[in-house]
Amino acid sequence: MKLLTRPHTSQRRLIEILRVINASEKPVGARAISDELSNRGYEVGERAVRYNLKIMDELGFTRKEGYSGRTLTPLGKRELSDALVDDRVGFVNTRIEEYMYRSSFDPDAGEKRVVVNTSLLNKRDSERALETMARVFDAGFTVSRRVLIQDEGEEMGSILIPPGFLGISTVCSITLDGMLLSSGIPVNTTFAGVVEVREGALCEFTDLIAYAGSSLDPMRVFMSRKTTRVSEAAKTGDGGLLANSREIPVTAIDQARDLLERAKGVGIGGLMRISEPGEPNMGCPVASGKVGIAFCGGVNAVVAAEEEGAEITTAPISSLLEYGIMRDLR
Repeated sequence: MKLLTRPHTSQRRLIEILRVINASEKPVGARAISDELSNRGYEVGERAVRYNLKIMDELGFTRKEGYSGRTLTPLGKRELSDALVDDRVGFVNTRIEEYMYRSSFDPDAGEKRVVVNTSLLNKRDSERALETMARVFDAGFTVSRRVLIQDEGEEMGSILIPPGFLGISTVCSITLDGMLLSSGIPVNTTFAGVVEVREGALCEFTDLIAYAGSSLDPMRVFMSRKTTRVSEAAKTGDGGLLANSREIPVTAIDQARDLLERAKGVGIGGLMRISEPGEPNMGCPVASGKVGIAFCGGVNAVVAAEEEGAEITTAPISSLLEYGIMRDLR
């Protein structure tokens, strides 16, 4: 049908609504759709969402499931698959840039809105999983040891935590990119990959995927491959972690180091590696006139829990939270 393939604002809005509905495991209502669109950088009120849903009902893309909300029809799923094909390239970088801009982490300010990854953890595995996560935090293999743990029936972003599960939010490394950006430092997130760890120290990337031009989140790709050894690294000091790298101008390195040091003072940082100007960072390419900074992935703790057999599903770069409502997990 291809009714939504023209890259106009209205068509893009409809596609984003389809994406939100498609990402939900159950019928989703206008209010939840509006909230998730806001998280993605689209300020569309509940009333406007209802209007657009009516249009998509008429087109046959969505189906109203009583008072529960909407689901996608087979036609809607096909339309979503075909629409804005060219626009999907670079979608991940665009999403990162949106979250960088909308975060407000400042180590010296009262308001600290951070980017978070969200996970659903089966309660039967919670004790073992949280113990594993605490070990990973102790080793410094994440951005922060602060988490927000929510119970079944509570809302985690646009998701209602299902019965028998806990919702866990962990700080995403994009928070630090947002901090650098808001301080006037141009930052470009370039690669994600698996970093080899020896004796508790970051050594070199063994695999890399570029963010530029990617329609899939590289972190999700590596998580699905299950090639990490985060839990082993936390226990023995040797293993493989998820990490990503970004570039900043050489002229900004002193300011960046100062900011990163102050961020550690309020619990955000973890292990990181900073390259020499224009030199590869643990094997990751760095452009001339730039410095590479690699941070451990904020998802490493939940990845380790999954490695230990916990039933847990994770969505990187999912939402924004006020840092003050998160608590240290020890």
